[in-house]
Amino acid sequence: MTSTLNTIISQFVLLPTSLLIVLLIGCILLYKRCSRSALLLLFIGLGGLTVLSMPFTAQHLVQSLGVVPAATPASLAKAQAIVVLGGGIKRDQPEYAADVLNTTSLERVRYAAFLYDEYELPILVTGGNPGGGEAEGWVMKRTLEGLFNVPVRWMETKSMDTDENARFSWDILSKQGITVIALVTHATHMPRAQRAFQQAGFTVVPAATGFPDLPVAGVMNFIPQANSLGLSNLALREWVGRLWYWVRGHIR
Repeated sequence: MTSTLNTIISQFVLLPTSLLIVLLIGCILLYKRCSRSALLLLFIGLGGLTVLSMPFTAQHLVQSLGVVPAATPASLAKAQAIVVLGGGIKRDQPEYAADVLNTTSLERVRYAAFLYDEYELPILVTGGNPGGGEAEGWVMKRTLEGLFNVPVRWMETKSMDTDENARFSWDILSKQGITVIALVTHATHMPRAQRAFQQAGFTVVPAATGFPDLPVAGVMNFIPQANSLGLSNLALREWVGRLWYWVRGHIR
């Protein structure tokens, strides 16, 4: 119930729902002839949508997260295991007659398979079922073993957020004497995930994937684009996540 409530609240705070709410209130006020307030809200809504859709804005928001660079062979050589964080699944896909990984999770699993081929480190997948249905951990394990022919040694399927990913993974791996991990998640999510896993007790080698696209050139930086709005939303989601963890006292 708490996980569902958190998801609902986050959707109201993030794009595009938050700006749509502002625009809707502005239209209602305009209808009720509260012209000044209405025009202000409409300006905020339309202006926010325009600015956040610009590649220039999206890139600066991503940079504000402190995205870590790609892992190097020297850093990965220190790791004892690979930990892969779930990023969501697609429910009941008809062509597979099963749940499958979404694009985010598939990118992470693909990179974990690459790291396994390079370093032959044992893999732990971690992810519960915050949206209901099959746990992300199960779907990641099935994909790694069935599609990539990569074995999964440990699986964690109870976690509902990054903080629980870290704590539950520690419960499993610390018993095996494993404290140094290559952590696989998206580059924008890595700073928050790294702190969570460090607080759980791990020494973390960031193994980020899914790096944002490079900035576009010239005037195109200031022309609104749908993919830039998505990137801005991704960055804002991370900042909201950091704030939420700080409020709950999970990230210090």
